[in-house]
Amino acid sequence: MATRPVEIGPTGLQTAKNIERLRTELGMSQRRLAEILTDLGRPTPTTALSKIERGERRVDVDDLAAIAVALGVSPATLLLPPVADASRTTVTGAGPVTTEAAWDWADGISPLLPFPVDEPDQADEDGPLTHALRARPEGRRTRHLPLLATARQAAGAGPFSQFTRGELVQLLDNLRAAITRD
Repeated sequence: MATRPVEIGPTGLQTAKNIERLRTELGMSQRRLAEILTDLGRPTPTTALSKIERGERRVDVDDLAAIAVALGVSPATLLLPPVADASRTTVTGAGPVTTEAAWDWADGISPLLPFPVDEPDQADEDGPLTHALRARPEGRRTRHLPLLATARQAAGAGPFSQFTRGELVQLLDNLRAAITRD
C-alpha cells in the first residue's frame, strides 16, 4: 500500500516564505545559498531550495538549523511571521494565534496552549515562571526575566503582578543561584 506524503502545514509554508524573503533581502541567489549550505556541511541542491521556497518540499530540522545559520538568523525567524503584533498567524499544533503570542512562545515568555494539553483539568497555573522553567535551560532563566517583566509592563500590569507566591520563591532561588555562580 503506497503512502501519501504528509502535506506541508502552515508553519512549513511560513518557513518557505521566510527563506525566500530573507534570501532576497540579502541579495542572495538560490545558487549562492546552496554553496553556503555546502560549505556549512549541509549540501542542499539549488533544485531543493527552489522546491522549499515554493512549498513543494519539507524542511527538516537539520535543514532549518543550517539555513538559519546561512542566513544569519535564529530558527524562530524562519518559523514565524516577520511581525509581532495583533495580526493573526497559524502555528502548526496550536492553530490561529496572534503573531505577538507566537513570538512570545518562541522567545520562551508564554505558552501557546495550556500545559498539559491533553489533560486540561490537571493543568497547573502555567504562570510565567513555571513556563520559563520548562521552556528555558538552566542558566538562561534569569536572562528571561527582563523580557517577561517588559511584556507584563507593556500589558499594563506590574512586573510581578501575575506571579504566584511559589513563582516568586522560584525567582528568588534562580537569582540566588545566578549570583553565586558569578
